[in-house]
Amino acid sequence: MKKLSISVFILGSLFILPSCNNEPQYSLSQLQEEVGDKVEPLKTEKENQLKAILKSVFPKDWKVLKVFKVSSAEEPYLKKYLVKVYSPYEHLILNKFVWLTKDGKILFSTAYQIEANKVSVIVPKHSKEYPIESLRWILDIERIALEGNLPITLTKGNKVIYLVWNPYCKKCFDRWKDIISKAQQLNVSIKLIPYHNVYYPMDNLYMLIFLLWKAQNDGLFNVLNNYYSQSDNFEDFLSRLKKDTFTYIGKIPKNAFNSIGFSLKEISQTLQVAKIYVVPTTVLVKRINPTIGLAEGYVLVNEITFKKPKLDKEN
Repeated sequence: MKKLSISVFILGSLFILPSCNNEPQYSLSQLQEEVGDKVEPLKTEKENQLKAILKSVFPKDWKVLKVFKVSSAEEPYLKKYLVKVYSPYEHLILNKFVWLTKDGKILFSTAYQIEANKVSVIVPKHSKEYPIESLRWILDIERIALEGNLPITLTKGNKVIYLVWNPYCKKCFDRWKDIISKAQQLNVSIKLIPYHNVYYPMDNLYMLIFLLWKAQNDGLFNVLNNYYSQSDNFEDFLSRLKKDTFTYIGKIPKNAFNSIGFSLKEISQTLQVAKIYVVPTTVLVKRINPTIGLAEGYVLVNEITFKKPKLDKEN
């Protein structure tokens, strides 16, 4: 038997339940570019058999979209497949290679190539894709903000980008000047979605209530820019904000305090349904029509960006 230069391990982490819409279509030329070799769509019966097997190997909430047979240097001992799966927690379509033994008795879901002392994972040229998704929940965020008098507009412009944010977002602090500068250059309206969940300290909730209450009179940009731009570092920013929060939060009228707090709870529940758990997350809206409840675009987890990222390139 031909000696194989790979060793393997099986995946086993858990993710959150998906909500994937229309299945993407893939041309053979696109797939050939990804794997750099021959691509063969599987027949329905064979694909369904392999999908059933992969469901017990991949994280339980991944959705297997499509499976393709690709040529392999290890044939005939191993059969190689390109699998496209949707990960709802990351809002990504991941491209994975899997291998089956000739008799289909052993499955390898991850493989490593060994060259001298260098070990590297064998992955497709484009390891991930960003699918367009339904963003109808953005319309709910807008409704909650309007009904609760929440100031969420940071900058004004023709194109709207949403940024899931809270005071504990260090990346937001580090990139503050860059964010404002790019928004002005690109004529972008940034809307901040304030986010608090049970895993954050209560300080985060109180700081959000204080900032949003103050912004109702002074404007969101003016309030945040005061703290972001005049702080020496992230620790100084949090220290100054916490000090002001606990100095003035008792002066917020009870009705205003309860209204903002209720709106933040509604936003948190809306983001949970949308499978958004990470700050920062950028939401790029591609198409929107509130009249018919249409909103579509891209969700980029742990990213602050003004455009959809390009596909990963092979190292």
